[in-house]
Parts: sequence; C-alpha cells; structure tokens
Amino acid sequence: MAFREVITNRRSVRKFRPVSKEQLSELLWYSAKVKSLQIQDNGYILTHRGAPSGGARHPIDIIVYDPTMFSNAHFYYYNPFDHSLNQVVNKNTAPLINHVNQIVPIDDGTLLWFVAHTQRTAAKYKHPESLIWRDSGALINSLQLTCTALSLNSCPIGSLGEPYISEFFGVPGIFGAGGIIIG
Repeated sequence: MAFREVITNRRSVRKFRPVSKEQLSELLWYSAKVKSLQIQDNGYILTHRGAPSGGARHPIDIIVYDPTMFSNAHFYYYNPFDHSLNQVVNKNTAPLINHVNQIVPIDDGTLLWFVAHTQRTAAKYKHPESLIWRDSGALINSLQLTCTALSLNSCPIGSLGEPYISEFFGVPGIFGAGGIIIG
C-alpha cells in the first residue's frame, strides 16, 4: 500500500479479527523494534525505532495480551532489541482486561499496552511526563499507520490503564500510558 493510501485510509475501527504471530511480528518490527543504538559515555543506551521519542529515550515498553494466540491469559513483554516476546511473570491480568473490555471489547483482537518508565526520560529531562505522553501518542500513531499498511484494524483505548499497570508491576516510576487493540 502506498504511503498516501496509508495516511488516507487510517481509521480507528472497533471490530477485530484474530491476529497471527506473523502479523504481530511485522507490526512490532516496523513500529517498535530497535533499528540502531548508541551507547553514551555515561552508559545510557539511546535507540532509534519506527516511532520517534524525545531524546531517543523510548520510555515506553509494550506488553501484549492475546489468550488465543498464546493459549493462555498472560501478558508478554515485547523486547525491541532482539524482537522477541517474553512471558511476564504469572500475575493476575483480569483487572486491566476487564477495564479495557468496558471501554472497547477486545473480542478476537490483540491488546498492546504501554508501560512507561519515568526514569528513562527523567535521566535527561526535567518534568519528563509531557515527553512521555508525546511518546505514547507517537507510538499510537506509528502502530495505527503500520496496522493500516498491514490491513489490520486498530483502535486506541481511551485509558492509561491506571491503577492496574502500577499495581501489576508494583515498581515506583512505572505506570500505564495507554494502549491499542489490533486485529
């Protein structure tokens, strides 16, 4: 699909079809995989990915939920360095999933949720919250455009996922930054 067609055809659609592992892989490859990295003198790793990020900090990780694809109801962490999915320690996913289903039913779709790490941006910038929200929006846009190019429906969710993400991880400075259903 030509880029002009992608821009013209991008829509939020609330009807979802099952997503194959190959489709999910392609989506994450183009929108979130590390394309190049640079290690600064202080040891901090700057990365360049399909979606831009303030200062190349990329404070947002993606967790994936699709009980049909994975044959279980766990979250999977997307590792953007080696392009892999890794099961998150067995914790209760029900509170976030129930919350999302009240806003937009996931049905046959795949849920991608954003987990923000304040310290990644705060290590360089004062008041990192504004940049984290911009990064979340840029990532949503990159995912939606890539979904359109791959003929997948997508719909951003009107919620940050709080307090569910903070409670799920239980680590200070880690919180929900939105999500999207694809399919």
